[in-house]
Amino acid sequence: MQIGYDAGFIGRGFNVPLPSVSRALGRHVYKRTTLRSGRFSDHLHFTVLMNEHTRQLIYSAYNIDQSKFKPNPPGKGTRSWKNDPNVEASFQLNNRYYEDRKTPSGQKIPNPYDRGHMVMRFNNMWGDNNDESNKSGRATFIYSNSSLQHENLNRDEWKELELGIVRDLKDDANDRLSVFTGPIYGDLDRHVNLAPDDSARVPSGFFKVVCYARKETDARDRLGVLAFAIFQDAEVLRDKKGNKTVKTNQEYQVTISDIQDWTGINFGRRLYDANPLFYRDVAANRERARTLPERIPVVPGNEVVTDPDATRPEIEYLAERQIVVISAMINPKGNESTGEWVSLHNRGSRKVTINNWRLVDGQGREASVEGAIGSGESMRIKGRQLGKVLLSNSGGNLSLVDNHGRLVDYVSWSKPQVRRVPEGTALLFDNQNN
Repeated sequence: MQIGYDAGFIGRGFNVPLPSVSRALGRHVYKRTTLRSGRFSDHLHFTVLMNEHTRQLIYSAYNIDQSKFKPNPPGKGTRSWKNDPNVEASFQLNNRYYEDRKTPSGQKIPNPYDRGHMVMRFNNMWGDNNDESNKSGRATFIYSNSSLQHENLNRDEWKELELGIVRDLKDDANDRLSVFTGPIYGDLDRHVNLAPDDSARVPSGFFKVVCYARKETDARDRLGVLAFAIFQDAEVLRDKKGNKTVKTNQEYQVTISDIQDWTGINFGRRLYDANPLFYRDVAANRERARTLPERIPVVPGNEVVTDPDATRPEIEYLAERQIVVISAMINPKGNESTGEWVSLHNRGSRKVTINNWRLVDGQGREASVEGAIGSGESMRIKGRQLGKVLLSNSGGNLSLVDNHGRLVDYVSWSKPQVRRVPEGTALLFDNQNN
């Protein structure tokens, strides 16, 4: 049985090696001497590269032989998840991050995130016989092969992409596919919070790159490369009826350049040249990379942009932000209306004037912000200065918008987070989201 990803799998003289990563992303690659090349975890038909910072994979690389596909016989399947034995347990997200939780009073808190297979069990079920197919399917149930994927994506658009396009690809010449898939992160990703010092970052979306030998004899390039990305934004997560969208148009088809810009993964010049969409305007690609859906907070009360041609608000990159929302008194002792406050901090090296800036809560209530904050200094907004803004103990969010309408910072909190902080103690926000 084939253990690990095979770069020469699709044949016809094509070699599709494991992608490299940028220097910045490389600092977060999980390394262990027992892994292939010190970093790759090999399994039946697939290989995983892990991110020790997010404790989720950077990408998976796998092969599919469609001619040897053997669906699981009745009663032979298993869905028992376990740790990847090649990766230390502390560098994987186990079931605690995916299961429902309870408050101290016993109230159930539903967790909408599935253990999203990056190498889908069904797609990995191929081999010379049923036994090999079953073992290959079971091999995908490891935490290194999963990522926090919302159920409305995992069971809808993503499933259709896996089955309708990848599994049933018609354009290949020999039924052999090489596939890369993994998460995409933005500047304002959500988190699953288990404790003040224990949280897991939720990806903005996921990508998939499919490589194969093309049927067409007159094709410009006999190597076929298709690239897709689906984001966990409000439009996708609204319902479980998006599978028709995947089937009927190319809304989720992107370029290799897009994915490289978004992830820091380098697929190499060969795949770039073979990608049929690589002629798209580079400037447009760069602009799209600046406006990942999760870089625009999608929360109740905020206007959701659904028109792809609409102008999205400009987002300031997190690394460039000088003024951040650093803390808030959400649950003060005594009078809520007079005791609540929000603290802004200047983490830059120069004084910043913030006249005509706005604080906006999740219900669209606003407070006007005026004044200046010196380098390393903070400004507290309280009482009447908060205007109609309310800091709910049951969870909420705040957007800081400058005088040009640009989103400068965004923070959110949940009811469990507030409960973990003693009454009369401010909640601190983590602005180092990278």
